[in-house]
Amino acid sequence: MGTIAERIDKKISKVKRWKEANPGASWENPDIESAEPKIYIPKEMLNSDVYRGLSRVAMLLLQDFFAKRIMKQASKKKWYCENNGNIIFPVREAVKKGFSKNQFRDGIDELQSKGFIDITHQGKGGRKPLNGIADCSLYWIDNRWKQYGTPEFKPAMNPRRKDTRQGRGWALVMNNPKTKKEILEKRKKKL
Repeated sequence: MGTIAERIDKKISKVKRWKEANPGASWENPDIESAEPKIYIPKEMLNSDVYRGLSRVAMLLLQDFFAKRIMKQASKKKWYCENNGNIIFPVREAVKKGFSKNQFRDGIDELQSKGFIDITHQGKGGRKPLNGIADCSLYWIDNRWKQYGTPEFKPAMNPRRKDTRQGRGWALVMNNPKTKKEILEKRKKKL
C-alpha cells in the first residue's frame, strides 16, 4: 500500500505521464468553473501523527477553519493568512453544517489542546446580538501542532473558559432532589 507520501508521489507521476502523452490537452474539465476557493493543507501536517490522530469531528472542524482563511500572497512562494486571529466560527454555523453543540465544543477543545487553533477572544456564547453585532469567539490557526508530544510543546495561550457557575439556571433546579424528581416524573409521563 505504501505511505501517503508515496501514494501522492505516484499520482503526481501518473499526471506527468498523462500530460506528456496528451500535449496541449487540459487536465481540468472545461465544464466546471475553477474559481472556487481551495483549501491548502501542508503535506507536513497531512503526514503528521497528531493530524492523523484527530477525531472525525475535529478534523472536519479544522478543514472548516482552513476554508475561513483569507489567504494573501506575500511573495512568489509565500502566502499568509490575512484574517488569522479574527476567524469567526459561531456555534450556530456549525449546527447548520451538521455538528451538535457538544461535538463543536469537544472538537474546539481537541484542536486547541493539540495545537491547531487558539482562541484570541472568548465570546459571550448564548447571547443574542445587539444591533446586529454578536460577541463571537475569534480564533487563530496555530502551528503549535508541530511540537505536539515533545517537551517544546506549549499549551494554548487562551484556553476556552468552561462555565463553572453553580446555583444558576438548570444546575440550581437539578441540584434540588425534590424538583429533580418532579421533572423526571413529568418526562416519564410525556414518553
